[in-house]
Amino acid sequence: MNTVRVSSLQTRSLMQLVVLAFFLVVAPLGILIYQATDSMVTLSRQGREHAKEALDFFSRSQHLRELSGDLVRSARQFDVLKKPEIEDRFRGQLSEYKELLQLHSFLIDSGNIETIFILINDLEELPLGSSSTETVSALVPLTQTLYDDTRKKLDQRLEYLNAKAEEQQNLLWLQAGLLITLSTILILFFSIRITQPVKQLMLRIKALGHGQLDMSEPFNGPKEFLALNQQLEWLETHLQLLEQEKQAFLRHMSHELKTPLTTLREGTDLLAEGLAGPLTENQKDIINLMQENSFSLQSLIEQLLDYNRLQHGGEHEMQSQPILPVINESLASHQLLLRQKQIKVKLPTQDSPWAVDKGLLQRALSNLISNASVYGSENGALNISLMSDDNNLTIEIGNTGPEIPEADLGKLFDPFYQGVNKRQGSVKGSGIGLSIAREAIRAMGGNLELHNNQDGYVSFMISLPQQGQATDE
Repeated sequence: MNTVRVSSLQTRSLMQLVVLAFFLVVAPLGILIYQATDSMVTLSRQGREHAKEALDFFSRSQHLRELSGDLVRSARQFDVLKKPEIEDRFRGQLSEYKELLQLHSFLIDSGNIETIFILINDLEELPLGSSSTETVSALVPLTQTLYDDTRKKLDQRLEYLNAKAEEQQNLLWLQAGLLITLSTILILFFSIRITQPVKQLMLRIKALGHGQLDMSEPFNGPKEFLALNQQLEWLETHLQLLEQEKQAFLRHMSHELKTPLTTLREGTDLLAEGLAGPLTENQKDIINLMQENSFSLQSLIEQLLDYNRLQHGGEHEMQSQPILPVINESLASHQLLLRQKQIKVKLPTQDSPWAVDKGLLQRALSNLISNASVYGSENGALNISLMSDDNNLTIEIGNTGPEIPEADLGKLFDPFYQGVNKRQGSVKGSGIGLSIAREAIRAMGGNLELHNNQDGYVSFMISLPQQGQATDE
């Protein structure tokens, strides 16, 4: 009986497991989207700030440069005209220049700013005249240098933002790779988590279909699958009970049938021998018919019991022994029909001792030889070959006769299946001989298959591995 492990994860329903898987798989992708969006917002904000600063810097620097030119013109005009309104204009321009420079000095670091402040202070203290004109003229190149420094500062800031954007892009690529890998791992984990119980259930259903009723492997999974597994356990128990009842029924019926059948056969044998008086020809025909059908019924009962025993396995006595005597013993019971149909038998010339269960091998060989003698053509051939190497023993039983129709090939080894080709002889076949032969060979770890089916020749091949090995079915 199966063992069900119970844990907090295993008792979850399939819906809960699917929802949990969905959220855990989507979470890394959500984190990636959030981080990408946040990075884009940050870079966008920094870009806007840089654009605004650049515009302010450029506008202020341009204004300072224009004011420096205006100061020079005002100073020169005053030297010529000596008008007070020109001096007032000069002082106003100088004051405005100083205010802009003070604001500019908070945002940019340049060595020229200190020099310009010194010049402005000198201009504020000196009376406007020729000496102040020379000082004002020195302000123009200094302002131009400040303008150039401002442009360099803006270029450096832009390069910094570009580098920051590239760094953020690389970081996002790295995070994307890691998070997508994590999502893939989670997808694989939950896929296995969900599909593994399904595969287990499929294997158990397949095992039940093949009659393997002892399934002791622990089962894990969501509660819906656990419930389904419990139903399979119930079905397994029910099938075991049915199997036990079938075994008991077969044992009982075999005993109940064999006893009257034995009496019937003994009675017909006595009648055939004339112990109850002479028989007419019609009576002899009836007695012969009764003998043939009683023999057929006994053979069918024995085959059914053999097939049932092979289906349920059991221990087999594998011993190394010559194979040729087993072939001869299997052939002996079919000699009468072979002689009647004048079928020539070709046997192996060399023996190959091998570890086999004599009873199982003889049962398989007898059924194959019976098939060959019944379906083989009159005046045909029955060939039995024996080969072996270090790993396998191969026995091939072939006969001349009608080929097996293609429609029968897929069901050739199915129990109770009788093909299109009609059985020759008065005894009707049961359709179970090849099934018993294959089960007997498989019980020894080997395999039986149709080897040849063309040009009026049909052969079956038995492959038996060395003891301790197994062949593929």
